[in-house]
Amino acid sequence: EDEPDFAELVRTLLAQDNVDAEVIQVGDRKSFVHALDHQTFDLIISDYHLPAFTGIEALAIAQKKCPHIPFILVSGTIGEQAAIESLRAGATDYVLKQQPDRLPSAIRRAVQEAAERNRLRATETELVLREKHFRALTENSLDVVVILDRNGVYTYVSPSTERTTGYSPQELVGQSIFTLMHPEDVPAARRLFQDALDHPTMPVKFEYRYRCKDGSCYHHEA
Repeated sequence: EDEPDFAELVRTLLAQDNVDAEVIQVGDRKSFVHALDHQTFDLIISDYHLPAFTGIEALAIAQKKCPHIPFILVSGTIGEQAAIESLRAGATDYVLKQQPDRLPSAIRRAVQEAAERNRLRATETELVLREKHFRALTENSLDVVVILDRNGVYTYVSPSTERTTGYSPQELVGQSIFTLMHPEDVPAARRLFQDALDHPTMPVKFEYRYRCKDGSCYHHEA
């Protein structure tokens, strides 16, 4: 923003709305880039028209340097089409200078939505890390590790299965665990499997005979 009066109005509106904020004002491209390179921000508010610089250009720079920071455009002359284009370009919101009272609520909403997006990104990152951790453990384990659906069908089979049974994981995924089990052991296995479904916190231990790929029987403890 290149108008000190409007920058001061923003500070006043935030204070009146009990928004605790440290406001850093810059008025040109060089100062804007320098601020983004040397400080961390929760929100960017930019005038739509600046001498030799526009809010859309500022938005493009911000999206490259700090794409997760919400960006609000303000203008006294922005038309409906320009407003739509700014939102399409990635702006979080826009506020008319003739309606400055709307700015605090727009700021609160933008910061809250950004915090929620950051929380979701952190959750997704944690899930990815857990998935990598899980695979590192299971794929390097000497024990056979499998995941079954509620019907007893393999949805995941660790690589160690091939060394133990002769079947590759790809050969078993989609098959029922009961298919290759010794017929005499299937009824008891089904009862225990159902018990595990009915009582998820109850550990279930079972020994059964499993038919390997070479036709031999493998005594398996699960």
